[in-house]
Amino acid sequence: MKNFLNPLILMFGIFALVTFSSCGDDEPIIDTGVDGINVSNGLYLALDGEDPSSTAALVAENVGAPDFGDAPRDGFTAGYMWLEAGNYNVVEIIEKEVTATIGGALTVEDDEASDCGNTSYMRVETATGGPAFNIATSGLYKVSHDAMRAELIVHQITSAGLIGAATPNGWAADTPMTGAIASDGASFSISDVVLRAGQMKLRFNCRWDIKRLIDPNGGLDASNGYESFTNFGGAISDLKPGGANIDVTEDGLYTVTLDWDPRDGWSATQTRTGDAPDLTFDPNDFAWGIIGDATANSWDAHRDMLYKSGGDGIHNWYGVVTLVETGAFKLRVGEWVTDLGGALMPDGMPTTLDVGGANIASPGAGDYYITLNTSDDGATWTATMTEFGWSIIGMGGPAASWEIDTDMVAEGFVDGVSTYTYTGAFTTDEWKFRAGHNWDLNLGGSASALILDGGNISLGMAGTYTVTMTFDGSNYAATITQ
Repeated sequence: MKNFLNPLILMFGIFALVTFSSCGDDEPIIDTGVDGINVSNGLYLALDGEDPSSTAALVAENVGAPDFGDAPRDGFTAGYMWLEAGNYNVVEIIEKEVTATIGGALTVEDDEASDCGNTSYMRVETATGGPAFNIATSGLYKVSHDAMRAELIVHQITSAGLIGAATPNGWAADTPMTGAIASDGASFSISDVVLRAGQMKLRFNCRWDIKRLIDPNGGLDASNGYESFTNFGGAISDLKPGGANIDVTEDGLYTVTLDWDPRDGWSATQTRTGDAPDLTFDPNDFAWGIIGDATANSWDAHRDMLYKSGGDGIHNWYGVVTLVETGAFKLRVGEWVTDLGGALMPDGMPTTLDVGGANIASPGAGDYYITLNTSDDGATWTATMTEFGWSIIGMGGPAASWEIDTDMVAEGFVDGVSTYTYTGAFTTDEWKFRAGHNWDLNLGGSASALILDGGNISLGMAGTYTVTMTFDGSNYAATITQ
């Protein structure tokens, strides 16, 4: 790899001269000279034996960064392009001449990262002078090349959708757009969709990204790979790969379009077409908690769950509860205004609970992550339970990763206070608490008063610390001792 990287390092310094944005303002410059290949310096995909087109350019693009943000990465370039079925190479063009031809063996990878079935992508282990690789199906592809990993990722784009708290399906699932894809452009749209004030993103194939990790069990950092985004954030008028959530400032009916032009890239519009229907369900009327003789306060007081909207008509409550070996519990609102019971197993499977149903048996001693959901204004209540409790996650935590949870130990409860602990190594980077190995319920902010979706936590000095988190039924707090 060392011999392969050296000639490309100089090449990527030239890429700053070639940009490719969703706005279409900075398209690759076409050289109008009569000699040589009339495209700007850079990397391109080209049919075997043919000159490349500027619409198949690979240019600098942000990837997932160690701090869980997005940033450029040396040697990483990408582009959306139409590929006819055939054999391809990556070619380097400098001063209208092919100065390197890159190819290699193609394999099909599957990472199950899509929420709607499109889980496969193609990978080429690249080398200078490597053979052409075959694209069997004509279509629109996102192609990315990473010189540091010596690999090319080719992922066909077949669908697009909206996702986020502002959208009808919340963050749980995509609201699909309809559209068509052709060699001269693609367009996806959705008309009169109800969007609520909140945030959303646009993404392809129901997936956020393609993660290329050297160690699949390791964290995402500069030494272990990269994250290539398959979603757009930022702003409707200025799409950014993997960018910040897009704000929707007003409830309403909207028409949203997402268009691709071979030369100008992706652009989007969002037009308000009418008023959103009034909401009649008030989640504030349902302050759910967990109560029972298997819990810290027996049947005397419940343990609050935390509410988070999932989007239009979707309402979610989350909680972690410490249970003893025997006994039972229920979910209730207030002083038995209403309650839910039935059979609930710690297998993560959605289960419909009954209003006024039987007590739920304790699955055994430990801490459990419980979710409750309604999408029909309280006519149906669906719950899940898993054995994952509280964990620590982040670059500053014991795993030094935003991908790997370090589970805390459930210490039981005394006088109605549940306690969770962990002792291990921390750095000065950021970290958080989260439940169920899931971001729906995460805590941050001030250690003395942790809040839902609070800011990341950091320590002033690296070292070994004991972190103790307590929950008295309504409030979370932590003490951190070196």
